[in-house]
Amino acid sequence: MKKYIFAAFVVVLSVTCFASYSFGLDEESENQKLMALHSCVNCDLKEARLTGADLRFANLALTDLARARLAGADLTGANFARANLQQANLRGANLTGANLETAKLFQVKISEETIFCKTKTPWGLDNSGCK
Repeated sequence: MKKYIFAAFVVVLSVTCFASYSFGLDEESENQKLMALHSCVNCDLKEARLTGADLRFANLALTDLARARLAGADLTGANFARANLQQANLRGANLTGANLETAKLFQVKISEETIFCKTKTPWGLDNSGCK
């Protein structure tokens, strides 16, 4: 009888782990953590949909934001130290005072509306969008 109970426990645990991985429940909880605390250090937010989000002064150090949708987001003063922003959509985002100095920015999508003002970047302080 103990063998059957143990086997049932293993099956339930396996299904629960598979479901949370397959359906992105962990990703959703990290999105909620970010929005509530404005901090998600070392989080996995690949392909996160954060279009138009208010993430002023958010701490996103070491966070994986590859292919994330941050178009139109307010990222004023956000910390992206050593974050992965490869192929992220930053079109129209406000990056005033943000720290992108050590971020991975390969193939990032920006537009004329993207604001770089007092923004720390790998190429130095960028004031191209200051008014």
